[in-house]
Amino acid sequence: MPCSKCGEKNTIRAHLIPQVFCKEVQTGKSHATAVKTDGSFHPTQSGTFDKNILCATCDGELGRLEEYAAIVFANIRKGSINRGFGIKECHGIDKDKILRFCAGILWKYSITSEEYGKIDLYSYQDEIKKIAFGEIEIPSWFDVALVRLLIHKQDDEVFAYRAPLNLKKQNVRLYNFMLGGMVCLVKANKKKMNFGDELSKILLNQEGELRYLLAPAEVSEEYRLSKQLANESSRLSAFLDKQDTTINR
Repeated sequence: MPCSKCGEKNTIRAHLIPQVFCKEVQTGKSHATAVKTDGSFHPTQSGTFDKNILCATCDGELGRLEEYAAIVFANIRKGSINRGFGIKECHGIDKDKILRFCAGILWKYSITSEEYGKIDLYSYQDEIKKIAFGEIEIPSWFDVALVRLLIHKQDDEVFAYRAPLNLKKQNVRLYNFMLGGMVCLVKANKKKMNFGDELSKILLNQEGELRYLLAPAEVSEEYRLSKQLANESSRLSAFLDKQDTTINR
């Protein structure tokens, strides 16, 4: 199949979850990639990729945004150590790049196949593609709230990553994914909604510095699911135990 962006015939193995983020949760030489809602996974050294959606040039455009987001998220993790929960601020961040990065993640998952976790962007797919590739100004209806989840006060690690999921709040479609230790809650809909006192203050598509919410991981579904998988799945536990044994040799 040709590139979904430019029509180039030659496509590459394009990572759906950027490899720079996959490496952060890597165990030994592999890591477990959860794809389906039943928690099924497969060990992989490179993460989930689709070889039928993007050419090298278009994948590289999104890759530059992904590299930038990875650096920003890593700095947020380091800057969140020993800080109390609540709203925090980062200075000198290009928020537009983070917004376009989030658009790129959603768009890639909207053009992949069902087996890799395809999502539906409905009538917004083309506009979100244009946001991702910098072809249009970022519209007011596209916004992102970032939440850093801490397992303990000195936590600067990444315990899991999660592919985008469709959500619906106040009859508005949202998307939720987790990369680099940050939960990204994305609004990609022209309908208005009330985000509440805290989230409304950290939305990226507004004036001011980048703000994010620092919260305990225990309250998040991402943490509960990853912990439950590790504890209850014999296949996943055996895989992780095998990697631990390899590391300790």
